[in-house]
Amino acid sequence: MDDETREMLHQTAASIFAEGPSDLWEVLKSVGFDKALVPESKGGVGVSWAVACELLAIAGKHAAAVPMAEAMIGHWLVDLAGVEEMELPTLGFSSLSEPVRLTRTGDEWHVGGALVRVPWGSACTHIVFISEGPEAQLIVVARDASGVSITPGHNLAGEPRDDIAFEGVVPHAVVPAPFESNSLQAVAAITRSALMAGAIERALTLTVDYANMRVQFGRPIGKFQAVQQNIAVLATQAAAARAATEAGSEAIDDWIAGENESLMHSVAVASAKIRTGEAAGEAAAIAHQVFGAIGFTEEHELQRFTKRLWSWRDEYGSEAFWADLLGESILINESEKTLWRTVAPTRSSLDIGATR
Repeated sequence: MDDETREMLHQTAASIFAEGPSDLWEVLKSVGFDKALVPESKGGVGVSWAVACELLAIAGKHAAAVPMAEAMIGHWLVDLAGVEEMELPTLGFSSLSEPVRLTRTGDEWHVGGALVRVPWGSACTHIVFISEGPEAQLIVVARDASGVSITPGHNLAGEPRDDIAFEGVVPHAVVPAPFESNSLQAVAAITRSALMAGAIERALTLTVDYANMRVQFGRPIGKFQAVQQNIAVLATQAAAARAATEAGSEAIDDWIAGENESLMHSVAVASAKIRTGEAAGEAAAIAHQVFGAIGFTEEHELQRFTKRLWSWRDEYGSEAFWADLLGESILINESEKTLWRTVAPTRSSLDIGATR
């Protein structure tokens, strides 16, 4: 995709979110953002994961209450698996206490078990998930299928996170999964990183504007050195989150192209979720410190972003989860790439043009 098309997509997304139409999700679907990752030949936009995450960052920057990330992944996933098109898919992951069970009687499949905290589960038309095990299956279940029950829930920001139980449900489709469930979690984690990166940037803008407007002891609080230092830290967190997300999204593109064997063991993917999660916590703390009590009120704009940051940082794996996985991955593969070589690549592994 050329830079001009990329910029046009950015401007279109920013314009739509800024206008905030009452039918925001319908408008986003009308321009194809829900199918951004699906090839143009199949009715999508055909963007890379790097560009898709840039669009998600814009959504995060506007605290958009829409299932854009889930729809993007869902449509992309069912297209890879060759499943027929559906209106609004969302993602699910098995409950540890009641994992999904897939059984077969003759030619008919049945699904039992539960999925927990499914984003927009009560609003979707289909739930898409991957079974565990060596022969992973992509399972698609219609939300209104017989035997499906939904227990509504929400995250801290009020976004739907519903528990969905299956009892003898006949699925819409069961096909061999294009990859394992862990890789789907890694992909979903990067979408949360992108949303957080956008929300942190907006929190920074709000904080700077407020510091320049709020007068204390005869001058704007932004003139005080302590406040300036905190805002500088907030700015570095925004930059770090953006850079980490870019690296993580590019790692997905490399994985799809076959350049990386395992997405779950990607240093860039794990680091993206770790770093954006850390940045989210730091950014929210600084922003609320500058705003004081007013930033927590329901009427104030800031809490719309910080509540999402606190929610998103725990979804699809917290910093601790990804840090443990990253450490284990490096230690397990020590014979091929040691910890030191991971953080300090050798000269031969870098394209620095020294031999030219």
